[in-house]
Amino acid sequence: MASALVLVALALTASSPAQAAVFTSADIFNPLKVSSITLDVPNASATSLGVDPKKYVAATFSITAGSYTMGPINVGIRLKGSTSLERLSGHPSFKVAFNWDSLKGNRLVGLKNITLNAMTQDGSKLHEFAAYKLHNAMNIPAPRTGWTNLNLNGVNKGLYLTLETVDDIFLSTKYTSITQHLYEGIGLRDFAIGNDNGLENDGSFLVKEGWAATPNKFDLRAFISAVNTTDNATWWKKFGQVADRSQWIRMWAVENFTGQWDGYSGPIINNYFVRSDIMGKFTIIPWGQDQTFGENRQTAVQGDNYFFAMDAKQVGFPWVQQAFKKDVMFRGALFRKCLDYAPCKTEYLKDLKAVSAKVTSIKLVDQMKAAAKLTAGRVGSGSVLEQTRTQKWVVTQQSKVAALMKKYKIK
Repeated sequence: MASALVLVALALTASSPAQAAVFTSADIFNPLKVSSITLDVPNASATSLGVDPKKYVAATFSITAGSYTMGPINVGIRLKGSTSLERLSGHPSFKVAFNWDSLKGNRLVGLKNITLNAMTQDGSKLHEFAAYKLHNAMNIPAPRTGWTNLNLNGVNKGLYLTLETVDDIFLSTKYTSITQHLYEGIGLRDFAIGNDNGLENDGSFLVKEGWAATPNKFDLRAFISAVNTTDNATWWKKFGQVADRSQWIRMWAVENFTGQWDGYSGPIINNYFVRSDIMGKFTIIPWGQDQTFGENRQTAVQGDNYFFAMDAKQVGFPWVQQAFKKDVMFRGALFRKCLDYAPCKTEYLKDLKAVSAKVTSIKLVDQMKAAAKLTAGRVGSGSVLEQTRTQKWVVTQQSKVAALMKKYKIK
């Protein structure tokens, strides 16, 4: 028997000539419109989330995007976040699984999962939207984003970011080669010898895709061994053999331009996935882009900026003193190796210049302004102030990149 989800999809696509265009994932991840999503969480599920917020529970899901409405359909949900984790009574973020448990095989317009981000650590509500857009514009595999108004058990929770989940569906749209593994890096662990430890769901790198077919981390072990070569020239050669080296460097350039201190090339060495193909070649994928564009949330002052040096091996971040009792910390080891080796550093600096140029060519600041206009009335006055600050920060960062190019005589 066809699942309720499939039946809903079929009914929708055949509804009327006016709706001849099929509802697709692009309608969910549409940055030009605000959709509406309803989550209904039964009491038993709410109680379970109170005990274990990261364990999926049963819920129902509905979405209205433009003239299309789908649902209610059965889904699995769990809460999302670490320092940003909030309970149901607050302003929580969610992971939504359409193929959870007994729903295996179900899809929503081809998707297994979506993420609903409450953006509690982004005063502007623009950071993830803009950062992922810039990554994609620089040909770095990155999620799509959309906007939605979330209704949770009859309570309007306001504006959320609808975020494409990095899973096998995402990978199939970004790569033509066969995926061997998708790993999620754990903060502060890095690609050190021995960090191929653990099984699927533990260790320094968690396996998000590929364990069933290849239940080992041999590809990660080979990668770690190669990139821990001490001689710079040998490291550069081996890095190119086990990775799409230029793609990693481009991502570091975007991270540095956007001020992403919570990414791989930042001092937290956090919020990234790495994907290997069946030849053991790795690419890197960004995640968790809320701590970008210089919002200094450590202070009580609204509208103040935070910058870090884009060519330094050690940098700080707003809470570095509170968290680690120091002013600066070492950044991701591979990024530091890049800064130590002239051919890599030059490529990185040229990519940084290209990122700054891309900001202009795609009119990123104008896109931020359009997003702010679209979501006006759904955010508070503090967010409006942060939106203005963020837009100005981008322009200032472009001037800092220009000064860096002058410093290193990059034409």
